[in-house]
Amino acid sequence: MNSKPLTYDSLKTVIQYLDPNTRFLISSRAPSIRVAEKAVPLIIDKLWIKVHQVSVNNISYECELYQVDCKDNLPYRISGVSRLNRKLTCNVDEFGTRDYINAAGGMLPGNNGNMESNLFGFYDLEVIPTNEGRMQKLEEIFKIEKQRLDQLINYRPKEEPNTDEITSFHKFKCIRTDPPRIYNEEELEILKNEEIVKMAIEYIKERIKEMENELILFQNKSKNIRPKFEIHLVKYQGNLSNVIERVKYTGNIHKAVENLLAFMFSKRRHVVRVNSFAMDRTCPVEIPDDLKMRIKSLNLYKNVSPILKILKPIIHEPSSTLEKLTLFIHPDEAENLDYEYIANSKLLLCDMLFTSSSSSLSSIIRSLRNQKVDFSFCTTQFLRSEDFILVIRNWLETNKPIGTCFTFPLYNSKDETVIRILNKFKNRFVNATAGIECVNIPMGSSAKLKISYFRNEPSILCLKMAVVPLD
Repeated sequence: MNSKPLTYDSLKTVIQYLDPNTRFLISSRAPSIRVAEKAVPLIIDKLWIKVHQVSVNNISYECELYQVDCKDNLPYRISGVSRLNRKLTCNVDEFGTRDYINAAGGMLPGNNGNMESNLFGFYDLEVIPTNEGRMQKLEEIFKIEKQRLDQLINYRPKEEPNTDEITSFHKFKCIRTDPPRIYNEEELEILKNEEIVKMAIEYIKERIKEMENELILFQNKSKNIRPKFEIHLVKYQGNLSNVIERVKYTGNIHKAVENLLAFMFSKRRHVVRVNSFAMDRTCPVEIPDDLKMRIKSLNLYKNVSPILKILKPIIHEPSSTLEKLTLFIHPDEAENLDYEYIANSKLLLCDMLFTSSSSSLSSIIRSLRNQKVDFSFCTTQFLRSEDFILVIRNWLETNKPIGTCFTFPLYNSKDETVIRILNKFKNRFVNATAGIECVNIPMGSSAKLKISYFRNEPSILCLKMAVVPLD
């Protein structure tokens, strides 16, 4: 009797009851079971594809680029958002020059007449046209940072009791001195006791170390020095120790992320089921072209249009499976949104800049085709505007179907304000009538637009537009 099919089926049965991250781990350590693992349906609670990172449920896998031959023998992280100037780095060239510097023709950031921070995060509108001049400026800042450290080492606080150390330390970190200078007495007095001073000293030491590394990185090219870089694939899991696997760096960190995604999701025989999915599209990372996902909840907070373009061929049967879609819609990209595809979601949670012009907000709201939309925020100023009247007219003229319902939360608003707004609606539309905490506007012979207000569970005042059957 041939037992191989039984062994294979038994293995698939065991895999079926393992959580996704355990499956990834076993598959990475035992390549012989990968075919069986790919043959078992994969169910994920939360999946988030971020910048250089993939998070699956409670575990994150991040590709991080390091220089590994630093003089102190400690790896120095290159990729990610700099703690000094908040700029994102993905890749470096053979000398370690950051990609955003190469993209600017090799020029150091800052001192170009624009409100752009320099390599250390300081703003200086003085125009310095050469890298030599900008480097001299950075070296002066570096010297001042060392003087700041000496100030802290020699500072003796008054030892005030009952001090909130975390708050004081964060207040100290938020000190901005553009142009850079040493601390004055008032700034030093933020450090109320010796413990906070120690925290500040360690913070400045870290800044000095990062500044020094940044200067060395940029100077490598002029000295013809080629550092050694490698990618660390780091597994983060709560308070557990991080697990690191080293990967050869070939000049493209995005390829490492793509390989990670391919290992997890490509060549699967079944559609991957995901309860909640989110994606950031800051980097040009390709998703496996054979990946299919059935998603219940989709969350897109920026770069909505390009991300939707990527996800459309990946999401399986969105009209029947997509229960909730959370979007941040920026007015600048509203015109290019695929409103027809967005309408696949049974519930749309919409976040918009209600500080934008009321005409652009009105245009976006009128373009939404979803039956149920909950906005995260709204202003009474917008509801009072003629542009919101256009929203109401649009619903009446297009005969929105029964069941269509949009809800607008109004933080820090009073009932009296909303009542005045409803009275305005009643006076602007023919045959509109007042009801209990609502205004009803006829929509043909079988439906009406009911605009009402209520308070939700957190006691936030909300205005609701709903198409309901006639009584």
